[in-house]
Amino acid sequence: MKNIKSYAAIAALAFALTACGNNADTTTDTDTANTESAEAVEKVGEATAAGYNGDIKVKVTMEGETIKDIEVDHTESEGIGADAVPTLVEDIKKNNGTEGVDNVSGATVTSEALKTAVDDAIKAAK
Repeated sequence: MKNIKSYAAIAALAFALTACGNNADTTTDTDTANTESAEAVEKVGEATAAGYNGDIKVKVTMEGETIKDIEVDHTESEGIGADAVPTLVEDIKKNNGTEGVDNVSGATVTSEALKTAVDDAIKAAK
């Protein structure tokens, strides 16, 4: 009878120790993977602002907190506002936002409208 009790106690102890196994590595890996995939998700925001020669519409693609792409649809004047748009887009991408981006000389209205639309689109993407 004593042997059966001993075996039962050993079996119960073994079961309890097995059930209390450490799964910390698995949980950490899963949590890290979920965090990384959430940050890698692209979000898109769109906005419009009044330019000098009509509306400036932008579509900003964000990857986490980083500007991945900016698409602009506009009717700004050739040789002035239209020439400023690509320069402004590149400066905004380099700065990852409009802060610190200077207006293009001679195209102040276009510059301000584009920066306003980009800021609004970034907010919409978040």
